[in-house]
Amino acid sequence: MQRVLLINQNIKDSRLLKKTFQNYYPATEIVKARDSVGGLDILLHERVDTIFIDSAFSLTDIDFLGEVQKNNITTPVIVIIEEGKEILAAEAIKKGACDYIIKDAGYPDSLPDVIERTLSASILKKDAEEKREQRSLLFKQIYKSHKWWQNIIDAITDYLFVIDNDYKILRTNKAFANLFGREPADIIMKPYFKLFDLKGPHEWCMLPKNKDSLCHKYIERKINESIYLISCFPIFFDNHDAAVYIMKDITETRRLKDQVYHLDKLSSLGTLTSGVAHEINNPLTGIIGYTEMLLMKNGGELSKKYLQNIYDSAIRCKKIVKNMLAFSRQAPACKNLENINDIIDKTIELHEYRLKTTNIEIIKDYEEDLYAHIDRQQMQQIILNLIINAEHAISETDRSGTIEFKTAYDKKSNNIIITVSDNGNGIPREALPKIFDPFFTTKPVNKGTGLGLSIAHGIIAEQGGTIEAESKIGKGTSFIIELPRTD
Repeated sequence: MQRVLLINQNIKDSRLLKKTFQNYYPATEIVKARDSVGGLDILLHERVDTIFIDSAFSLTDIDFLGEVQKNNITTPVIVIIEEGKEILAAEAIKKGACDYIIKDAGYPDSLPDVIERTLSASILKKDAEEKREQRSLLFKQIYKSHKWWQNIIDAITDYLFVIDNDYKILRTNKAFANLFGREPADIIMKPYFKLFDLKGPHEWCMLPKNKDSLCHKYIERKINESIYLISCFPIFFDNHDAAVYIMKDITETRRLKDQVYHLDKLSSLGTLTSGVAHEINNPLTGIIGYTEMLLMKNGGELSKKYLQNIYDSAIRCKKIVKNMLAFSRQAPACKNLENINDIIDKTIELHEYRLKTTNIEIIKDYEEDLYAHIDRQQMQQIILNLIINAEHAISETDRSGTIEFKTAYDKKSNNIIITVSDNGNGIPREALPKIFDPFFTTKPVNKGTGLGLSIAHGIIAEQGGTIEAESKIGKGTSFIIELPRTD
């Protein structure tokens, strides 16, 4: 049912309009108001489909048309103009009236045409408003959906970015932008490789000319000292080609994986060492026993000297085997409070003759009173191994060699720091991470087994310490050992 608001004081006009509506639109309900104030109140509280208002109220009373617009009332307004005052029609239309009707002798007959025009305009206006409202609602939903997906992408800690065929960034997440100290909006539509200070894309990001060649792929690469697992996913949508790249930092994962791999190899080495040590121990026991018997017999001084050398060497071999057994956990290590500087000095004495023949100078820089609970024989074996490695590195150069032993106490960590440095040829950068792996060696065939540093790493780890290496090609290598200090 149509509801029409009639704002008019003229009773005769009101009756005439009501009769006309009853003839042409019998289902219409007429709502009356005697002035524009009353009419506005009805508009604010009731549903009205069409408004008829006398021009005297619409233009000379309160600014009725202005109040209608101010309150966002979209109901069409038809102004009733007295004959001879047609000029007011233009003013009414200018102020927001939808249409007008001239109150002449036959104006009731023209009322249906005005109403039809008004209804048509009203319907079109309502349709337009509904479409605008639907579009507005749709845009809001799209915006919310966009923000929702952006928040999901930003919640991903891996580095994600989408590029077009020109390597320009179409989308990215906060993690990738923050990697360069930027916000996502700052890097959109910029070539991604410029963020890495490159003139062109990485080799793993070269997009093929034929889109059929672009497929899912996974690759590991080292970028700026970090290792990344890089995933690529092609997109083909609406004649636009793009590629999604996800970079996952696996530096720590790789380090832990290598550590587990190293420990696994050490475990295998322990099993192997145990068997070998027992096999060697048996003939060594015989050599030591028979040598002791020969020394107890009277013989020449020269014979006794040779036998004593055999005995001392056999005892040393037995101690080494004992160390190997301790390392493989088949025999307990004998830990005592030992002077670190004294262990280094005694080890240097064992190898003193060899060092003299190779013209290698030993430099000592000790801090006094450094004691630790360690196995003396194991520590000597580690120091001796480092001396032999340094000697070999120096032999590859044509300069006079030096090996420096430096001990110090770090109050902050409460650790004793032992540094063994040489001026040899250095260790290649690619080999440095592998030097503590069992059986890995840079020495020629028959010059090394690759077990020394691996065993040293295991022994020091059991002591609660660490061993690391620093090296520069052509300048030398330093091994840094840290052990807990015992007061």
